[in-house]
Amino acid sequence: MDTQLLRTFVLVARSGSFTATARDLSYVQSTVTAQLQALERHVGARLLDRLPRGAVPTEAGARLLPYAEQLLDLETALVAAVSAPAGGPAGRVRLVAPESLCAYRLPALLADLRTRFPGIHLGLAPAGTAGALEAVRDSTTEAALLLEPELTAADLVTEPLGSEELTLLHAPTAVRDGPMPTWQELAASDVLLLEEGCSYSDEVARRLRAAGQPDSRRTRFGSIEAVKRCVAAGMGWTVLPTIAAESEIGAGTLAAVPAPLPDAPMVHLVTHPDRTLTPATRLVLDRLRTLWMPPDQPSPGIRPASSTEP
Repeated sequence: MDTQLLRTFVLVARSGSFTATARDLSYVQSTVTAQLQALERHVGARLLDRLPRGAVPTEAGARLLPYAEQLLDLETALVAAVSAPAGGPAGRVRLVAPESLCAYRLPALLADLRTRFPGIHLGLAPAGTAGALEAVRDSTTEAALLLEPELTAADLVTEPLGSEELTLLHAPTAVRDGPMPTWQELAASDVLLLEEGCSYSDEVARRLRAAGQPDSRRTRFGSIEAVKRCVAAGMGWTVLPTIAAESEIGAGTLAAVPAPLPDAPMVHLVTHPDRTLTPATRLVLDRLRTLWMPPDQPSPGIRPASSTEP
């Protein structure tokens, strides 16, 4: 069987769109249709129904989809295993992570990987918890990093890597000497939080509601940069991962304030148990683990490729 037929089927089944699949594969739409018809003839069953809202897998198509994805993963692993010895691990590795990790924790590591292993093509995209888990389940990413106090996903492989320290931030002009504020005192001021679904922002909001803060004093933003700029302008205070504000604290545009805080969220690495990890993916995951490793613990080496390792 031509694996390109499977690749076309998977893309249409996941996107629900013949047009989007043709664009992604640089085909005309008639080629996509012809490939799907050829695959249906080969397996002897209709695989997709074309409905007004898009293409939907039939019962047979839904049964075929996970097997098709596994075969495509194995094809990627096969090509990577054959081509890797000449220039090191090679292939595409996609990651999704919260904005704070994408913007402040991962760039230096990924830049170093790209320099040292030019055959690895890295992709990084921001995603919240729900979107990241769905991306791993749909195989649209090789791995995800999540910031959650606890994480339960029975159908996926989850690995705690470490925690991200949180800091309460205020405009320097708004900082006053005195004892550490209570949640009741914090509730008397406006707070700027990230959008719902951010675990630590949601926990801060919960504690402020319990302290009697009206909803009107809480404003949600979709961007860490927007939160920092508004806090620096004196619009309120916030809680962010310390790494996201280190440069502003150092420059004096934001001030770190001792305060009661939620527990530092844990960084969880999430992968799919049925996906075959290529040498390139395993290398990237090993390097991610070093970011939250204690300083006195030796870094993991590059594990050799194995034809039997999942």
